Amino acid sequence: MLDPVLCALFVVLFTAACFFFQQRIRAPHGTTLPPGPKGLPIVGNLFQIPRERSWLTYADWSSTLGDVLYMEVLNNPLVILNSSKAATELLEKRSVNYADRPSLVMANELMGWDWDMAHMPYSDRWRQHRKMFHQYFRPQAVPAYQQIQVEATTTLLRQLLEAPDDFREHIRQHAASAILRVVYGYDVKSSHDHYVALAHEAIVGLSQTINVGSYLVDFLPSLRYIPSWFPGAAFKRQAKEWAIPAARLKDSPFDDFKRSFAAGTAVPCFVSQNLERLKNKISSDSLGEEIIKNCAGIAYLAGSDTTVSVILTWMLAMVLHPAIQARAQAELEKVVGTSRMPDFEDQPSLPYINAMLSETLRWNPVTPLAVPHKAIHDDVYDGFYIPAGSTVVGNVWAILHDEKIYPEPFEFKPERFLQEEGKDLPPDPIAIGAFGFGRRICPGRYFALNSAWIAIVSILSTFDITKARDTNGHEIEPAIDYTDGLVIHPKPFELSLKPRSQAVANPVPNPE
Repeated sequence: MLDPVLCALFVVLFTAACFFFQQRIRAPHGTTLPPGPKGLPIVGNLFQIPRERSWLTYADWSSTLGDVLYMEVLNNPLVILNSSKAATELLEKRSVNYADRPSLVMANELMGWDWDMAHMPYSDRWRQHRKMFHQYFRPQAVPAYQQIQVEATTTLLRQLLEAPDDFREHIRQHAASAILRVVYGYDVKSSHDHYVALAHEAIVGLSQTINVGSYLVDFLPSLRYIPSWFPGAAFKRQAKEWAIPAARLKDSPFDDFKRSFAAGTAVPCFVSQNLERLKNKISSDSLGEEIIKNCAGIAYLAGSDTTVSVILTWMLAMVLHPAIQARAQAELEKVVGTSRMPDFEDQPSLPYINAMLSETLRWNPVTPLAVPHKAIHDDVYDGFYIPAGSTVVGNVWAILHDEKIYPEPFEFKPERFLQEEGKDLPPDPIAIGAFGFGRRICPGRYFALNSAWIAIVSILSTFDITKARDTNGHEIEPAIDYTDGLVIHPKPFELSLKPRSQAVANPVPNPE
C-alpha cells in the first residue's frame, strides 16, 4: 500500500518539479468536471484515496456528491461510476472510447503481469489474445467442457462428505481442477496440489495491486527507477517477491505440458490443440507460442479464483437463510427427483436456483470494483467533462446495491430475479458489472458460471447446509465479512454439512 515515507519524500520532489509547469485540468466551456472531494494543491486527492474497501467509501461519497465522482492524483484524473446508468452509458454504449487500460506500473512492469490480457492496453496484441481466448470460451464452446466440470463436482461432493470442515480447500481444488483439465489436460489429485497452491499464491499478490490507489508508483511512474534499498521503496521489494509466482503461473504448467507434448503423452486440451495448429502451420502468422502460453495462463488464473468466491458467498448465504435453501431444494426435487443428480440439461427448468446464482453475484460481487478502464478521447456525460487519459472505474458494489433498482439491497432475495406477470426485472448482475463492462468484459464468464452452477445444484441436492455449533451446542452465527482486494472472498466461517439421505451418506463414487 502507499508508503507514508515514500509519499512524503516524493510529494516534496514532485511539488518542486511541477510548481511552474503544472497545467490544471479544466473543463471546456459549457461543461464541468464531475463533483468530488476537495483535494490539495499539486497532489490533489492523493491522501483521500481509500486504502481499504474503497467501493464502500465511493458509494458513501456518491450519496451526497452524485453517481459520477471525480478526483485528481498528481494531475492524473480519476472517475468513479457509481450507478448502472452511468456505467452502462459510458462503459457499454461508448465502449470503444473506454476499452483501454491505464498504465498499471506495479502490476504490469514491476510484477510482470503484462502478459495478462485483462491488463493489456487496447491494441492489436490484446485483440490477438482475445480472439484466441474467445474461440475456446465463447457460449458455443463451453458445453464441450461440461463433463469435466461434472467430474470435478463429483470429486468435490466426495471430499465434502469425507472432510466437511475443509470445505474452503475443497472448493479451491474444484475450481482449479476443472480449468487445469480444460487448458493443460492436467489432473489435480488433491487440494494440496502444487498448481492449486501456485494459483492462490499468484492471486494474493495480484489482487492487492489492481485497485486504484494501491501504490503510489501507479500515479508517479518515475518511482519505478528508484533502487529497492532506498528508504520507502518497500513496494519494489514486495513487487519482486510477488513477481515470482506470477512468472511461475504462466511458465510452469506450460513447460510441463510441452515436455509431455514432445514425448507424445499429452492429453488433448486447449494447449495441445493450439500447439498442434502451430506445428502444422494451420494457424495464422500472428499466432505464436507466446500467445498460447499467455492465454492458457490467463484461463488458469481467472478460473482458479472467481468461481471460489461465488461458491463460498453462496454457501455463506445458505447458512444464513435456511428457508431460501429449502425452497431451492424443493425446486430440485420437483424437477430432478431424488434418484439422480442434477445436470446441465436441468438448468432451464430451475428458475429459482438460477435466480439464486444471480443474487449471489449481486449480494457480494466477486469484484466490487471493476478493473480500471481508460478514456481514449475527451468525453462529455450528463454535462460532465471526462478528460482523455482518465482512469474510469465502475463501482460494481454500488451499482448492485442501488436501492432504487434492488430494494433492500443488503438482503439476500433470489425472488427479485424471478419473472412474474406485470413485474419489471432488475438488471441481472451477469449482464451488468459482475464480470466487468463493455469490450473488456471477462471472456471466461460462461465457463465460470457453469462451474459455479453445477457445484451449487449438486451441493443442494446432496447436503443440508446449516450453522455450526460450538462445544456447548449453541449455533455459531457467521459474520458477513469479506477480504479486501480486486477479487474478494468471505473471511473464514464455520458451517455444518449434513447428507440429505442415507444413500448420500455412503461414499460418493470417485469419477475415476
